[in-house]
Amino acid sequence: MSATSLPSVGPAGPPSSAPGSEADPRASRYRLYGLEFSLNTTALDALERLARSITREQLHTWFIRFRGTEEVALLTTCHRVELFLLLRSAQELDRWREVLPGAPNSWRVREEGAAVHHLFRVAAGRESLARGEGEVRHQVRAAGRRVHSRHPRPVLRDLLVRAAEAADEVCPSVPSSQSIAAIATERLLNMVARPHPRVVVIGSGTVGRQVAENLSKRARVTLLFHKNPPDVSFLRATGAQAERFERLGKVLGRADAAVTAAKFGDRGLHATDLPRDHPLLLIDLGMPRNIDPDVRELSNVRLVDLEELYLTAGRAHPSDEVDARVGELADACTERLEFWLLEPWVASLRRAAEELRRSEVVHARPFLGSITPDQELAIERLTERLVARLMLPPTQHLRALPPGPEGDRQRRWALDLFRTPPRDP
Repeated sequence: MSATSLPSVGPAGPPSSAPGSEADPRASRYRLYGLEFSLNTTALDALERLARSITREQLHTWFIRFRGTEEVALLTTCHRVELFLLLRSAQELDRWREVLPGAPNSWRVREEGAAVHHLFRVAAGRESLARGEGEVRHQVRAAGRRVHSRHPRPVLRDLLVRAAEAADEVCPSVPSSQSIAAIATERLLNMVARPHPRVVVIGSGTVGRQVAENLSKRARVTLLFHKNPPDVSFLRATGAQAERFERLGKVLGRADAAVTAAKFGDRGLHATDLPRDHPLLLIDLGMPRNIDPDVRELSNVRLVDLEELYLTAGRAHPSDEVDARVGELADACTERLEFWLLEPWVASLRRAAEELRRSEVVHARPFLGSITPDQELAIERLTERLVARLMLPPTQHLRALPPGPEGDRQRRWALDLFRTPPRDP
């Protein structure tokens, strides 16, 4: 795979000076990159293959192998696979480009602020099929909990959490009309000619229930569940019937349409599972797909998948107040990014110094005799100020160190200086 063929989004900036030189303000910190592989950049077939190949185990293997990678996070949704990388150098990105599957021009690369802005838009649902949908922010939070890191304090975790929090601020509640279920429902009703069609909704989770709600007054819905049946109150409110998944073949035999809203297997629905005696519309909301694309060979079946929905849903929207606010929050996070990239080492150094200070105070306490609370407070304040003054030069030096093995060696050496040595019994 050619490393130079991937497009990069974001300012390239002037040529870097020698690492650590004052002319290169970026030389003393790591670099943040975001890599996007989505229905914006490739076809559903390629996205599905890539989503299957980049597992958490594979990602961990690459992370262990690439010692110049401080952190990596994987975000997967039904529309995209996103990688966020905290790297010690721009050259480390080439190593990732060489191992990542997929066509080179299918990966879109963003750096620094551009990567932050894209993440905030994704988390807020501004890049989703259903503009503003809320499920993706939960997936962003989940990605934050699974960051692979060798950094003293994870940067990507904070970044992903802030992106999800920004989504909560701009869209505290997301109506079901702003969902992939609503788009699927409208498409279904436009394609099925008969009034009050018989619709099978496969999956009784969030999306399945939303589909049933949207269809409740315009279709006769059968909701298939795997383990736990839907609440009786929900069925009464929507007028839907509930059937176990094992009855799929029977209910499809009398259905006009079916929507898959659950991950029930590797293309678990095949041509052999479908009736041949009447027209049947299938809408597959899964990625990886729930329905084998080969069902298109059946003359009575019409299959609509995520790619078709994505291309025909008319997602173009003018910029609005929500977009503007998302941009403001991303700008604020970008300003903090410089601090995040530098401060983990500083924070670790200060924590080590504080632990040493407290250890020494505890060790000295028996020799101080009887002292008043005010005297104890004075000792605390005095030792804290002494440590703060002593820490100023090494903190400044730590911030000035270049990334890479030599810089890390000096950082860890500085931390070792302040670790509390074992005391003789």
